[in-house]
Amino acid sequence: MGTGPQRRAMLAGVLFVVFFVAGVFVYFGNTPEIKSTDTAATAAQKWVTEMSTSGHRVGVIISAYLLVIAAIAFVWFCDGLRGWLALDQTWGRAVSGLSVLAAAGIGVGALVGGASFAGAVEFGESPLPASGDTMRAISELFFPLLFVLFGLASACIIGTLSAAVARTGALPRWVAYAGYVAALGAIAAVAFFPLVLPLLWFLIVAVMGARGEKAAPAQRETGRT
Repeated sequence: MGTGPQRRAMLAGVLFVVFFVAGVFVYFGNTPEIKSTDTAATAAQKWVTEMSTSGHRVGVIISAYLLVIAAIAFVWFCDGLRGWLALDQTWGRAVSGLSVLAAAGIGVGALVGGASFAGAVEFGESPLPASGDTMRAISELFFPLLFVLFGLASACIIGTLSAAVARTGALPRWVAYAGYVAALGAIAAVAFFPLVLPLLWFLIVAVMGARGEKAAPAQRETGRT
């Protein structure tokens, strides 16, 4: 991959992290805080109260836009990693396929996590669902899609890339070791905070690539036995 395309793909990786974090925090800032002690009726009423405010509906929509852009940037970034590290066909296809799966988790989670009914009210002038239970049930899909599907797909991507780096020596070996730790964080992303580890790993690798660091050409994976 040439310097220009490589840097653009790596910058897409930086943008992915920025937009993903911003989208998640904007979402949390405009949706109700549901406590474990809340009954189903209480949680439903919190959703009705929160989504009755135009500012919160707009915030949820903005969050969806940010996360969809993050998903697109993530696929571009992973495709750039595939070219930069010169992965062979098998490993490269695995990273590409997993990146699409991870991006789908982000995009679908963003759209069903409140943007579906918030957008219907703001753009289509439709009324909010009569039952807060409907909003609560739909919005609850946000968490498994973003923090489970995306987290597990990211763990596989990072694990694959780390194994490739360790095997070929394309990047410093500490990148592979840090990647294994980040993959564990991605697996535990259902608890939210461990998701910081894979995001940080993606950011570090993206910055390395954007600065023009070259993968070791003599030790790249060739796929030959």
